[in-house]
Amino acid sequence: MGHRLSKPLPGRTQESIVISLKGLLAAQRFSKGLRERAALKLAAKKGVGATPLKAVTIIKEQIPAGSAKPSEHFPQVQVIRLLQGFLSSRLEGLSYEASHSNQLVQGLSEDLKRLVMAVCPSRYKLICILTLGQAEWEGAILASRCLWDQHSDTFASHAYKSPHIFCTAMVFAVYCE
Repeated sequence: MGHRLSKPLPGRTQESIVISLKGLLAAQRFSKGLRERAALKLAAKKGVGATPLKAVTIIKEQIPAGSAKPSEHFPQVQVIRLLQGFLSSRLEGLSYEASHSNQLVQGLSEDLKRLVMAVCPSRYKLICILTLGQAEWEGAILASRCLWDQHSDTFASHAYKSPHIFCTAMVFAVYCE
């Protein structure tokens, strides 16, 4: 049940404004909760009433028994630099042509795989994925999921963009025993 105001507000008729008791109580409970949470946040910042934080000892990560233990690791930083140089040198000045893009991507992928294999340890298998598109279409979203050993498998990626073309290169390195 609502309660009518005794004085109408400017620009409104008295019939159009109805304040419910239920709404007022809900607003009061909400604002009380805000005050309590703000007081707790302020106390936590000042350290008043909060328990002091305990020191955390960081231990060396244990590698599970079933995990691969490569003697040489994949040179991720070096491969990212190779990707940057490779994509910029090969795609600079090119414009997107749908009829030639399939051959271009296949050639780039094979060349990139050979380039990365030259710096990669022999026990790693490589998967190269290149995505090429016209730069005018800004709605591209790329995602990937893999099931692998986080202690030995890794990836490197780089995105190249010019006014006419974009290309994303991903190299997944999977360790094989």
